[in-house]
Amino acid sequence: MNKDTRKLIDYALPAIGENVLQTTVGFVDGLLIAKLSLTAVSAVSLVNGVLAIYQAVFFALAVAVATVVSNAHGAKNTSEVSKSVQSSFFLTLVTGVLISVLSLLFAHPILSAMGAKGAVLQQGIVFFKVVAGTSILIVLMTILGQLVRTAGHPRIPLRVNIIVNILNFVLDSILIFGLFGFPKLGILGAGIGTVLARLIGVGLLLHQLQKTSHALDKTCFKWQPRIWQSEIVRRAIPIMGERLMMRLGDVIIFIFLIGYGAKIFAGNAIGETITAYNYLPAFGFATGASILVAQAFGAQNTRAIRRLTKTSFLITAVMSTVLGGLIFLLSPIILHSFTSDTLALSAAHVVILISFVSEPVVAGVIIYAATLQAMGDAKTPFYATMFGMWIVRIGFAWILGTILGLGIWGVWLATVLDNIFRLIVLKLVYERRIRNQEINRATESICP
Repeated sequence: MNKDTRKLIDYALPAIGENVLQTTVGFVDGLLIAKLSLTAVSAVSLVNGVLAIYQAVFFALAVAVATVVSNAHGAKNTSEVSKSVQSSFFLTLVTGVLISVLSLLFAHPILSAMGAKGAVLQQGIVFFKVVAGTSILIVLMTILGQLVRTAGHPRIPLRVNIIVNILNFVLDSILIFGLFGFPKLGILGAGIGTVLARLIGVGLLLHQLQKTSHALDKTCFKWQPRIWQSEIVRRAIPIMGERLMMRLGDVIIFIFLIGYGAKIFAGNAIGETITAYNYLPAFGFATGASILVAQAFGAQNTRAIRRLTKTSFLITAVMSTVLGGLIFLLSPIILHSFTSDTLALSAAHVVILISFVSEPVVAGVIIYAATLQAMGDAKTPFYATMFGMWIVRIGFAWILGTILGLGIWGVWLATVLDNIFRLIVLKLVYERRIRNQEINRATESICP
């Protein structure tokens, strides 16, 4: 095993563990809330659909932070590293406060626009105001973890997330069902428990960050008039656009699924909650690859970029497929922990099956998108996602699912077509950029 692969694994494995734990927060919420009713499951699913859009913004900022800081690190520019760290935290605060306030003010119209009605809408608003209204905690956990990771401490965010998950399970259980003399709060209790756990997580990450080379100083709280013209923002905008195109497209898919019936929608939500684990190896290695590829790009080391990208793709394709297969085999047992409704179970099985067979393609999409973004090309993933989601996925989902009557099968077959399209585009552009960089390096060596 070469040095690059060892470093990649050192960064990726803690990131995978962290992603597993973060996903488990949603899994635990879904599992516990399923004990209340399918209406509660649908309400939380709708809220999570909106939170996924928020996460698109937070993810974009996190990727931009990692790549800019790592590019500067690879170029050995310590002053630029420090400047980028302080700017990152300031942007995080502004973004978190803005989204939290908007969530509190517009909870009803946001969920109504997603098709929520009646009891689903009422319960959804309660959960949304608590969880989305404290979005600043989500974005702080995301960015602080990223800063700690880029400072060379990839295991610390994992340890913090272990604590957050334990707290989330304990607090959710107590507040949802009213244990140990506490009032039974139902879906409200799930939101409060999750928020309290995240608040503690933010405090722990902030404490750990101050022990690293990326410690914050007073400048991170001062208004920076030119912050919107910074390299972090320039990179974050197309990454944000790429994630938003995906999540907003998911909202349209949600509307299709709601049209097929409440039980189909609930089954889809359960299936997506379970299969979220399938993609975690890819996201973990994408996190490691984005940091190390950005460093290699700053040092103009194309060989390292090729090795890191290839290794990340191969490992994630195998790991995701094995994990997806295991979940598929165990799905009859897992699904009955959520519901016994036959129609909902059938819909969830479709999600789990399609997710399993398409794992290598999805792994490729995630890794090549992360590599291109680390090389400073955030526009290609944006354009590929915009066309793939809004033309390929939504178009074919409407044709196959609604026009031809395939229902949820049509929606998920369209998803596979979208992922295949994006993988082809991203791979072709990646190869072209690597070849161009190698040609430029060769030319510079001949004609200095």
